[in-house]
Amino acid sequence: MRSLAALLFAFALSLSHVAQAGDSVWSALVLATNEKPPAAVPTRLENFAPTIAKVFGYNSVYLLGHKRQDIDDGTESWLVPSREFFFQVQCLRRGETFYEVRLNLFQEKTKLFTTEARLARNAPLYIRGPQWGDGQLILLLEIR
Repeated sequence: MRSLAALLFAFALSLSHVAQAGDSVWSALVLATNEKPPAAVPTRLENFAPTIAKVFGYNSVYLLGHKRQDIDDGTESWLVPSREFFFQVQCLRRGETFYEVRLNLFQEKTKLFTTEARLARNAPLYIRGPQWGDGQLILLLEIR
């Protein structure tokens, strides 16, 4: 019961940050693998590695690319975390604590998917990408 209360508190705290003009969306392309011993976690991924380990089951992460772009109501941005994968992010509306966005994920010239999502501060979106080499590509989006 305590863990549920703590989880609900953390979730409520993450939603308490007000969406505001000047926010930006950060995207990253991550390669997640299992290695013995696990590789050192890159500084930019320190906050994400525990979730990747718990949700996706990988003990090592590598940052292949990242990009940060301003976000605001009605804007459309291209986030290119790598030469091969990129996002088109269209901000549909800004709520009090979130951004409602339409995401298009491309691999080179091929659109892999389109979806709508809510992005909020301290609540990154993890997207499982294709298998890549000995690991899994994971795409991250976060409001900053």
